[in-house]
Amino acid sequence: MTRRFQNFINGRCIPPNSNDWIDSVNPATGEVWAQIARGNVVDVRLAVESAKRASEQHDWRYNPTYRSKILHDIADRLDREHQKLIEIEINDNGKRVREVKAQMSGLGDWYRHFAVASAQMEVENLNLNLDGVSAYLDLIPYGVVGAITAWNSPLMIAAWKVAPALAGGNAVVIKPSEFASASTVFFAELLSDTVPDGLINVVTGYGDEVGTAIIESDEVKKVSFTGSEIGGSRVATTAAKHVKPVTLELGGKSPQIVFRDADLENAINGIMSGIFLSNGQSCVAGSRLIIHDEIKHSFVGRLKEKLEQLQFGDPLSEDTDIGPIANKPQFDKVLSMIDRAKQEGVKIIAGGSKKVVSGFEGGFFVEPTILENVSSSNEIWRHEVFGPVLCVRGFSTDDEAVSLANDTDYGLAAGIWSVDEKFANKIAAKIDAGTVYINHYRSVNVCAPVGGVKKSGYGRELGPNAIRDFMQEKAIWLGEAAMPDPFG
Repeated sequence: MTRRFQNFINGRCIPPNSNDWIDSVNPATGEVWAQIARGNVVDVRLAVESAKRASEQHDWRYNPTYRSKILHDIADRLDREHQKLIEIEINDNGKRVREVKAQMSGLGDWYRHFAVASAQMEVENLNLNLDGVSAYLDLIPYGVVGAITAWNSPLMIAAWKVAPALAGGNAVVIKPSEFASASTVFFAELLSDTVPDGLINVVTGYGDEVGTAIIESDEVKKVSFTGSEIGGSRVATTAAKHVKPVTLELGGKSPQIVFRDADLENAINGIMSGIFLSNGQSCVAGSRLIIHDEIKHSFVGRLKEKLEQLQFGDPLSEDTDIGPIANKPQFDKVLSMIDRAKQEGVKIIAGGSKKVVSGFEGGFFVEPTILENVSSSNEIWRHEVFGPVLCVRGFSTDDEAVSLANDTDYGLAAGIWSVDEKFANKIAAKIDAGTVYINHYRSVNVCAPVGGVKKSGYGRELGPNAIRDFMQEKAIWLGEAAMPDPFG
């Protein structure tokens, strides 16, 4: 019997108001393995009401020490039982078990960090330089926060939103992607006897039915969205109509610039990690290799050799290097963009086709692909593929490298490879991106902000201001001397 994942509202599983379900397809097999609830505005209303009640509880709203305890309890529970989440997420989005294990084993750490940060929050006195008055800054929660997450790393992306939102005294209503909802629902179920009812709610379904209802709800005071540029634009437009703040973490077309003096083995590993790990299904995927002409040919040759050694297979197997694309629409998009690039005269150096894997013939596998002769006018240079596709361009001068790197509507991340650290930092200062890696790539840490410029979105997640991003500032003024007669 196909497993069903219901909505999770007010601490319990609830079937959808519509009594309708959405098939979840295992991308390794192409077969339905589960169903998720098709939520609607009624489900969202129930979830928001539940979240509002929970957010208004006195201890939760006003006691950071209590919030810290709950977050520590969440972290401890995830440390003990995160293994239960691994297979569910792999069945949903096809990510390799080695990657998912690493993400799940560290899931508790995200919540533990914010548990500590919540307990350390202090009143900030304001230096007014005025006689007779003083002031301090109070931080107050929004109340109910909407968290709309993506399908590539559902629970890690949720943690970036849920943990700081809870630390700030909010309750959350999560809308995961309809392509990968199961692990988020099960995560909420797993914590049902750890988290007070209503603080974490999950409503699954389609963006125009559930996502829109969350954004339009009068009681949802802040929205955090991770997803595509198109989705982000819709979220921002809807939120603007309701004068509602949003954080948008959107797509990227991130450059990796390799200079002549780079440690080539280190750079090759960085390029492989940046675009072929997770099948390029990462917002910061280093999809544009901009490399000095003198080393381009040999460097690309070594990349190709490494790709030929990778093993396709079952994402649940430790031996698998390349798993499937996460869902059928994305699989079709990747292949169609490669086909259009071929028609535009782009040269295929490696890959470029669907891969048929023995035992998984119905799976959504795509060969890691390297493209040359890519011009700035080619769609595949300008638009995010979100797949294992690397575009290669050469350069001869430093200015040309910077110009090519910034020749994009996006600005999420970038990589710079040079043994001259002083020089690399000068180049980094010229790159339009929210994150720039030097002789390294793709890491993320709770202490470093994540976010982009241009069409990669606005606002930041994680970093030193993560909790404050889910709170509002209130200035409290204190009169220390009698008010004078204003008309005397």
